[in-house]
Amino acid sequence: MTSKIVSNNKLICYSNKYFIFSKGPKIFISSDINCREYKTVNIPVGSLKQMLGSARLFARALRLEPRCGIFVDDTTALITYHGAIYRVDCTNGQIELEHNFRAEMNNPLNLVKIQGISGFEDGIYYGEYFLNHEGTAVNIYKRDNNASWNVIYTFPAGSIYHIHGLVPCKEKDCVYILTGDKDAESGIYEARNGFQDVKVIVSGKQAYRACVALPTENGLLYTTDTPLETNYLYYLDFETKELKVISEINGPCIYGRLVSNNEMVFSTSVEPDSRLPRWKYELSKKVGPGVKDNYSHVYIASYENGNIDIEEVFKAKKDILPMGIGQFGAIMFPAGEGDLYITGQALRKYDNKTVVLKGKC
Repeated sequence: MTSKIVSNNKLICYSNKYFIFSKGPKIFISSDINCREYKTVNIPVGSLKQMLGSARLFARALRLEPRCGIFVDDTTALITYHGAIYRVDCTNGQIELEHNFRAEMNNPLNLVKIQGISGFEDGIYYGEYFLNHEGTAVNIYKRDNNASWNVIYTFPAGSIYHIHGLVPCKEKDCVYILTGDKDAESGIYEARNGFQDVKVIVSGKQAYRACVALPTENGLLYTTDTPLETNYLYYLDFETKELKVISEINGPCIYGRLVSNNEMVFSTSVEPDSRLPRWKYELSKKVGPGVKDNYSHVYIASYENGNIDIEEVFKAKKDILPMGIGQFGAIMFPAGEGDLYITGQALRKYDNKTVVLKGKC
């Protein structure tokens, strides 16, 4: 698979008509990936955030940059930034605050489009992802047609730490919910009937701590996300609950996406030991025991007729800044259909840049 840097800015999401890039609080809207012509708009935040977020080091340290986004239709997108969701109209460059997250929350790991699944209303959803030290209840939200956001399911207080991902499955008319972080909080759940019926499939250990998954006819192909233990690509058989190791991977997996009904792409992160005291964690340059090297690796995994393949297709090295305050070294995957793009975070040569991968998928 070949790779090429196509932009010096971070691609947030893309549709059949538009690409949305960011540099701190500044948004670039273009009709082509190379940004030959574009509209520039600023996320409507205070002047201090505008100033600090425009400097890359401050944007990284204070997380003053968009985390994820998704197009509602070809011209309207939602992006998350520092505690809120903003709506972007690509036709005129208008950007408006649409929804505030709970006070403790910065961004979800992703926004998810659920569409064409029996029992679920079509729409954009997210699960709350925050430092839940108090063990409070954790919610799943849905966006209504009038652009309001409402809670459609709540995990009781003390049951989970936060939500890593929502994985729609049309074939089984369900949505899988991935949770973390400690053993008792880590699990894979199945939701049906618009989240009215939610049941646990497996839970209770780090092997069930996942952020990225690919549904199959009889189970789930997923990667683990722990800095404390070796991470794997697993196959979980739903009927027997047997967990099969497919391959060891080089570190925790936070980011990934489906590229087809039988294929997913994901990356590993370079991060410190989560057991360190807070100040040591922020300044640490030593990776956790579950991180095998200083590279973020990109893999493609596929499942077809019971056969599972995994291939490494790209990697990039962590830069010199500490992994806490300077961000994990990671590769992220903008939401969109068509060509496969990746963006770098805290990586040499690739920080805040967009790369296109060409080849297998």
